[in-house]
Amino acid sequence: MRRAAQFVTICVVLAAALAVRADDFWKRKPPQEWTAEEAVQVLRNSPWARQEAVAAMPENCDPDAYDENGNCRDTRFQFPRNPGRRRGREIPDTHFNVAIYLVRWDSSPEAAAAFARLESLGERAVATFQSPPPRRPPDRYVITLNVAQPAKGAGDPFALREDHKENKPVRLKTSRGTFFPIETERSGIGANEAIHFFFPREQDGKPTLDPKGDTAEFVFEGKRATVKCKFSLDAESLR
Repeated sequence: MRRAAQFVTICVVLAAALAVRADDFWKRKPPQEWTAEEAVQVLRNSPWARQEAVAAMPENCDPDAYDENGNCRDTRFQFPRNPGRRRGREIPDTHFNVAIYLVRWDSSPEAAAAFARLESLGERAVATFQSPPPRRPPDRYVITLNVAQPAKGAGDPFALREDHKENKPVRLKTSRGTFFPIETERSGIGANEAIHFFFPREQDGKPTLDPKGDTAEFVFEGKRATVKCKFSLDAESLR
C-alpha cells in the first residue's frame, strides 16, 4: 500500500507539472521577459529538462542477486507473499522505493538563457540551487543529472555498478549511433548536488547528432537505479 501511494503521489506531481508546461511560454516570450518562475520551469520541466521517476534498489542488495533487468532478487528485500493467493501462485514483490531524477540538456541555448535570466533578476541563489554546469565547452554537449527526490536508504544516487563499469553504463543514443561521455564532473552539495556528463559534438569528424534536429536518449545505469530520458531536439537546441 505504501509503495502504491508513492506512485500515486508521483503521478499527481508529474501530471501537475505537465499541466503547467502546457503554456510553452518560451515560444512566445524572449528570455529577457521570463519571470524567475518561468526560468526555473525551463530548467526543471521543459523540452530540455525532464523529471524521471525510477525504482531505487536497496543499498545493501547482494550484487549477485540482480537479474538481467537490474532488479534485486535478494529474498531479504522482498515483501511477504500475498496471503490472498493459493496453490503456489504467490509472487513475492521486490522491495524498492522511488527516486525522481532530473535530466537536463544544458547545452541548449534555452537552458543557458534561463540561468542568465535568473542572474539578471538577482536570483543567484535560485540559479545555484538548479545545479548549473561548471562549464559549457563548445565542442561538447553537457547533460546534467540531479536528484529532485532521493530514494530512502539508496546511498549515493550517482554511483555506478562496479560490475557494469566496463560496459559503458552512461551513454547517449542518437540517429548517428551510441556515444559515451568524454568527461564527468560532480558539483554542488546536498540538494543541488549534480553530476555533469560531457559528450562529444563530433566523433571521427562527423556530428554525433543530426544538426537539423534529432532525438537523443540519455541512459544512466546506476548502482541503485537506471535512468532513461529521451530528448527531441530541434536545430536551435543543437547550436
